Amino acid sequence: MSTGGGDAQEERIARLRKLLSREPDDKVAWFSLGRALLELGRNEEAQAPLRRALALDPSYSAALRDLGRALLAAGEAAEAARLLEAGIGAAERGGDLQTAREMQTFLRRARSALGLATSRDPAPRARRALAESATRGSSEAHALYRRGFDHFANDRLEQAIALFREAIEKDPALAIAWNGLSLAFRQQGRLDEAIDAARRLILLEPDDPLSHTNLSILYQRKGMITEAEEEKAVAMQLQLRGKR
Repeated sequence: MSTGGGDAQEERIARLRKLLSREPDDKVAWFSLGRALLELGRNEEAQAPLRRALALDPSYSAALRDLGRALLAAGEAAEAARLLEAGIGAAERGGDLQTAREMQTFLRRARSALGLATSRDPAPRARRALAESATRGSSEAHALYRRGFDHFANDRLEQAIALFREAIEKDPALAIAWNGLSLAFRQQGRLDEAIDAARRLILLEPDDPLSHTNLSILYQRKGMITEAEEEKAVAMQLQLRGKR
């Protein structure tokens, strides 16, 4: 039986969906929809509107935080950790220190779920690599990536894959496009292609422990247990090295 609070949230969700049908570029409404779904424990359903808010504003720190929370609650700890690490830097650059602190809390939980050592602040080496991946490459490649991300956020995976590939053709060193390509392939169950994209990501970010963790997870799903354990060990070594 629904509680009164639950009924109020459902009414709010219905109002937000109606508003967004008229104003699909309202990032705050997309964020509010995602937050409302998250508060009801509908973690997987919350991800799409939060991704849509980020497609409209990639530096939206509150949406980054809540998408990280939703991913973590849905069991996607590796993707949550990658997103939260990048989000902390974005929040700090924007002066949103409270949100950055909240993201650090969720990042510690994600890293703990992955079996990685935790710290109060992400490893500086990993944060630098993420910051560089967000700024490296031509503006045209980044524009293609952002269009692909919008499709990915709305489960239009074929369109997302096509645009991520176009972005990579423009700039083969655009790490975020390789990451997006790997995630899209993974959602489609195309593990061989997801693994290939994850390997290319590691060539660009060899010192990022989360890149190795992502590849470890893909190897596990593929049944390549030895390779999965090797990548997990590399991730742990890099994390320990980053704390020194």
